[in-house]
Amino acid sequence: SLYTFLRRTSPPPSMSVFDAPSREVCTVKREITNTPLQALVLLNDPQFFEASRVLAERIQIEKPESIEKSIEYGFQLCTSRIPSNDELQILKEFYDKQYKKFKSNPKLADQVFKNGRKKRNRSLDKYKTAALTLVTNTMLNHDEAYLKR
Repeated sequence: SLYTFLRRTSPPPSMSVFDAPSREVCTVKREITNTPLQALVLLNDPQFFEASRVLAERIQIEKPESIEKSIEYGFQLCTSRIPSNDELQILKEFYDKQYKKFKSNPKLADQVFKNGRKKRNRSLDKYKTAALTLVTNTMLNHDEAYLKR
């Protein structure tokens, strides 16, 4: 977060989960880990969920041709590489499943837009944005999106 209050002796809790070092001494190289707790934060933290929604809106605006192109573009933004056919197929199937769920239950789609301060782009399809939000949330949770190798 941009406005997180920092203390010298203890980093913010979400930063601790991502192995932020103590600020008491200089750290030359941070340790790299990939833990279930990190995945939990990435999937459930309101800031990350709002970031997923904003990314879903951006993808729809910049690559509106098809959902496959949108997902491919989003994956490339998150991981700096083009997804394999298998990865693209899995994400597309996940999107289709979520889209059907939101279309059949509009109240669930509205829940997606309650997180965060940024208002949703009302020019975009609500159900498509909600489904793509869950897909982008999954992409941001990919270890290639948040680990530097």
